[in-house]
Amino acid sequence: MAHCLVVPSRILASLLLVLACRDKTGNGTDAGKSLPAVFSLGPTSNTNWNVNAGPVMLLSAGNGSDSVSIVLPEATDSTVELIQDVAPPVSGFVFELFNRSGKVDSTRVVPQKSGADTTRECNFWPVGRTKSAHPDWRVGFVRGNVSAIPLDSIESLPSPDSAMLAASLARTAGTLPVSSDPTFRRLPFRVQSAYTFRLDSAEVVIADIVRTLNEEANPRIEHLLLIGERAAGSKGKYAVGYFSRIAGPEETMQATEVLAAVRIGVSKSPAIIISVESEDGVKLGLIERTGPGQWRPTWKSASTTC
Repeated sequence: MAHCLVVPSRILASLLLVLACRDKTGNGTDAGKSLPAVFSLGPTSNTNWNVNAGPVMLLSAGNGSDSVSIVLPEATDSTVELIQDVAPPVSGFVFELFNRSGKVDSTRVVPQKSGADTTRECNFWPVGRTKSAHPDWRVGFVRGNVSAIPLDSIESLPSPDSAMLAASLARTAGTLPVSSDPTFRRLPFRVQSAYTFRLDSAEVVIADIVRTLNEEANPRIEHLLLIGERAAGSKGKYAVGYFSRIAGPEETMQATEVLAAVRIGVSKSPAIIISVESEDGVKLGLIERTGPGQWRPTWKSASTTC
């Protein structure tokens, strides 16, 4: 039986009320802005956010700071500008903080004025501060909605195991459909980062695998983001559950980072949280397991540019 977390009506009402008031009381710079026809924090949204993960997500400012970005998952590129100065409804919630190693700590969050340079053409999330600094965390969720999946980095493995994993991933990458860019054909694969974790009887890997063309005038790089599964304890090749491929000039190539992995809701559905940074800004995303050996990207956030 599917379980659904209904976002409290007071959260939706609070945000809509604040947005309405802002539209009425804004200065001349806001005069041309209007709310979209529908701006929902509930399960009727079309952004594919898994509502069982809670109404908001926190993103760390990094460097051990107590500053956080408050991600509103139902915002889109066309609506994020309308909510970036709104005090989001986080009061009363306890948030659990996670990184790739698992759960880090718990905290409460106080909304803050953004302090961003509003003269710049950029979008950003509402901001807040935790009650105290918590180093090394990456994302946060309202307590009780998700549980941690600790990840093991390929760099933490003994050298023989690390080499064996890298070789297995390279073989797996070689089975994927041929790149549409002939530049990279026959070039060797290199594992730039890889993380493994256990799900019941399956071992899962998520890896960033690259091929590079070191032409002095035009260095190029191809990135493969790959998620694979194999039987726990097996030394065989991974069965590919999801992959994406992107290639281009090295200096403008987007960077994908794994932030954490969690189980969502009472069904404990596994999901990987990623950050994708490109020339167009930074987007967050969820890649969720839809069945044994099957993964797909479900939600992506609005893009922030400063």
